Amino acid sequence: MKLLAKALGTAFAAAATLAACGAAATLALASSPLSSGNASVTSCGVSSLSATRTVDNAGNVTQVSIPSVPSACAGATLSLTLVGSGGTSLGSASATIPAGGGTMNFSSFGATVSATNLLSYSYAVTGP
Repeated sequence: MKLLAKALGTAFAAAATLAACGAAATLALASSPLSSGNASVTSCGVSSLSATRTVDNAGNVTQVSIPSVPSACAGATLSLTLVGSGGTSLGSASATIPAGGGTMNFSSFGATVSATNLLSYSYAVTGP
């Protein structure tokens, strides 16, 4: 029995070694140069955002409204992430900020989100 265990252990170790070498062989050895530079970045006026949520009778978030999105951000993308315990994403949504800014409503998060699990929101404004 010990001989069989040793033989299987040795075979497993050899197979793992060969698999690791095979995986490493697919990696490229060349690298791309890393460079730096300066670029000015301006804000469209978003210093802080807030949100309110709507919850259905089952305790699930059905809509999140973000008021007072600046009109200067028109054409940019506003991304919203619903954050749970440990910083995990419970769901997310994004939309293009319309001309005039104002209130943006999100109602599809890619998953059902329980209001009891929702701890905070994360926002990002990118572009245009």
